[in-house]
Amino acid sequence: MTRDEYRKLKEQRAEVLWKAIEIFIPDVRSRVKVNLVGSPLTHMRFNRRYKGTFGPSNQPSNKLPYPKFDSISNLYLCGDSIFPGIGLPAVASSGANAASSTVPLTKHLEMLEHLKLINKE
Repeated sequence: MTRDEYRKLKEQRAEVLWKAIEIFIPDVRSRVKVNLVGSPLTHMRFNRRYKGTFGPSNQPSNKLPYPKFDSISNLYLCGDSIFPGIGLPAVASSGANAASSTVPLTKHLEMLEHLKLINKE
């Protein structure tokens, strides 16, 4: 497979995910500032995972980083290499942690109070 064929295949496979997201966020593609399509080869190269496998961290400290990335402002991370770790529930939680990290706690509490009021009506 040529490099160009491989790139096209990755884009084709990513299209399924884009369409799923667009069900809830129709204009998501226009909002994205950086789009990098990954694959097992990407995972192998950037995460140093054996043959691009997904699974537990093999860091000696066994500590996974949190969503906020201090070196680059306004960058939040999520995935199996970020706390709380591997598996669909954990990865989904890391995405929720990243999203909620972008909003101050006071705003969360205001929203919860607002929801309580709506539910009483």
